[in-house]
Amino acid sequence: EKTPDDMLDEPITGSGMILAEGAFSGSGSYQVSGKALILEQNGTKFLRLENFSASNGPDLKVYLSRDRSASSFITLGSLKSVSGNQNYALTGMPDLAEYPYALIWCQQFGVLFGAANLK
Repeated sequence: EKTPDDMLDEPITGSGMILAEGAFSGSGSYQVSGKALILEQNGTKFLRLENFSASNGPDLKVYLSRDRSASSFITLGSLKSVSGNQNYALTGMPDLAEYPYALIWCQQFGVLFGAANLK
């Protein structure tokens, strides 16, 4: 089991198509950097965090959201690591155009750590 302190480097196998991408920026005193990509590969869509780095915090989650304030969002799971490449499966997803933000969110305290606008 990985902890958010571990460095991940989950690879992409084969070729995929980039559906949307954006660069992360931190919020307030939190540092978040790297790219967020929505990829489709062999009929499966996923969110990929590349060259990712974030401030550590409690209960960090990865969301797809309608806005930066997480007023309407889909939880993709716990952040696997505060650094490195990582993939999050998008199964049974609604129209991705309705969720143009990838967020790193502290669920416990309701705080935005960083966001990427997916275009």
